[in-house]
Amino acid sequence: MKIKRHQAPHLPVTDPAREHDVQRDIDSFLRAISSYPDRFAREPYLSFQQHLSSIVSATSAAGADEDSCR
Repeated sequence: MKIKRHQAPHLPVTDPAREHDVQRDIDSFLRAISSYPDRFAREPYLSFQQHLSSIVSATSAAGADEDSCR
């Protein structure tokens, strides 16, 4: 009996800008998870999605400020 060997799929080289965006999204999500309980205590009708959106917006605004300084 002949054994077939499977090769790992060829993965494309990552784009550094895309990798940076993904890392920023992950950081924002983790920041939202850790800060949501305190914010929910102050604003009990705030959904996690709303909280996450406010953090992503703040992160995007900060990123735009950094880009304009370059």
